[in-house]
Amino acid sequence: MLNKLKHHWNISSRREFFARAGSGLASIALANMLAEDGYAASGAPVDPLSPKAPHHPPTAKSVIWLFMEGGPSHVDLFDPKPLLTKLNGKPIPDSIGKPSQTSRGTGDNTLMASRRDWKQYGQSGMWVSDWYKNIGPHVDDMSIIRSCWADGLNHVGSVCQMNTGSILAGRPSLGAWLTYGLGTANKNLPSYVVLTDDRDPLGGSNNWNSGFLPAIYQGTQFRRGDTPILDLKPPAGISDEQQRNELGFLKNLNQIWARDKGDDTELDARVRSYELA
Repeated sequence: MLNKLKHHWNISSRREFFARAGSGLASIALANMLAEDGYAASGAPVDPLSPKAPHHPPTAKSVIWLFMEGGPSHVDLFDPKPLLTKLNGKPIPDSIGKPSQTSRGTGDNTLMASRRDWKQYGQSGMWVSDWYKNIGPHVDDMSIIRSCWADGLNHVGSVCQMNTGSILAGRPSLGAWLTYGLGTANKNLPSYVVLTDDRDPLGGSNNWNSGFLPAIYQGTQFRRGDTPILDLKPPAGISDEQQRNELGFLKNLNQIWARDKGDDTELDARVRSYELA
């Protein structure tokens, strides 16, 4: 029963107090979970790609991740190995041990040192090989990590680990995490674009997928030529209006199908793809 002030309830027991207090805390928790799932306090959907306020002022507006599969070895670029030079032509020491898995016929190969000439650059004194002598003067503006290591020896797993942090497919890629954390301010272009050369990297789309994150955060692959995105260019004889009507029809069908399937993030990503197209 409400009192005359009408700003608090008369509580008759300890049990009633915790029951009413718990309901309030539950509503706060529910509002937070709905926000995480992409809904505003009013219950209306919130764009998961809308820009998010960072926890500190950002210093970058975009990220370009260059992954060069088959590029030069780190021991020929930024990571000189004096001990490797000393052991050049000799077998792997017993203290290191032979790798348990190698390519056929390579388990007994001797060590081979880098044949590059090295020089220190900048205030940091970073070592750079003669292959990068034009990059050397800029090392003080670079961050070079020498502590990377991999869990596997095969190419597919190592490439996957470089882009997702795991040798097993199914983890979110770096670009997916960035899109999840930062969102995008441009609604007319994909927020996460993948540019490849004449071939896809080993493992293909596993290197830019969203893993266990919602599918909206996966990368959009752009290809060479006049059709950078497959199936987007209308066939001959189809006008822009016909193409727009077809995409809108498919979008409406997916929206009808998705009404009771809120957990299907791939369907939501497909609808947004049609909107973007």
